[in-house]
Amino acid sequence: TSLYGSSKLAGEGLISAYALGYGIQATIFRFVSILGERYTHGHVFDFVKKLKQDPSRLQVLGNGFQKKSYLYVQDCVDAMIHATQRKMESPVEIYNLGTDEYTEVNESIRTISGIMGVAPEIEYTGGERGWVGDSPFIFLDCAKIRSTGWTAKKTIRQGVTLTTEYLLQNPWVFTP
Repeated sequence: TSLYGSSKLAGEGLISAYALGYGIQATIFRFVSILGERYTHGHVFDFVKKLKQDPSRLQVLGNGFQKKSYLYVQDCVDAMIHATQRKMESPVEIYNLGTDEYTEVNESIRTISGIMGVAPEIEYTGGERGWVGDSPFIFLDCAKIRSTGWTAKKTIRQGVTLTTEYLLQNPWVFTP
């Protein structure tokens, strides 16, 4: 049901076909949502922006119980460098990149609200999905990248905290 997910799958097929057809090696990374500095979209960005505009209320897509995994941007970069410096075992290597945890949207709201010092009234739009094609549970099996010795250094909560602090210190990111 996700156009975004379908386009990623098609891209992986194209990369795989090209690598196998032309005898080159390719590494494909499947990311969970990325958090961190220079972050300009997604739930943390949206919630901080909305709470800056009106700290008394926050509209949330879905029911807030969606469970998602996130990865801090530097951990993502470190994982990609780590993986590409290894000897490849096949022409196409695919790695899921994420943490060994997930969090509910409601937990992110609590973290963001706490950092901002606000206690908004939450207005949920309903349903288990936030939008068409959204998955109510995203948690990738990252055993393959972990088996190479890589692990994330930041937890999801640390990533949400660092991202929120960055957004509050850099209001220019909210200007179109």
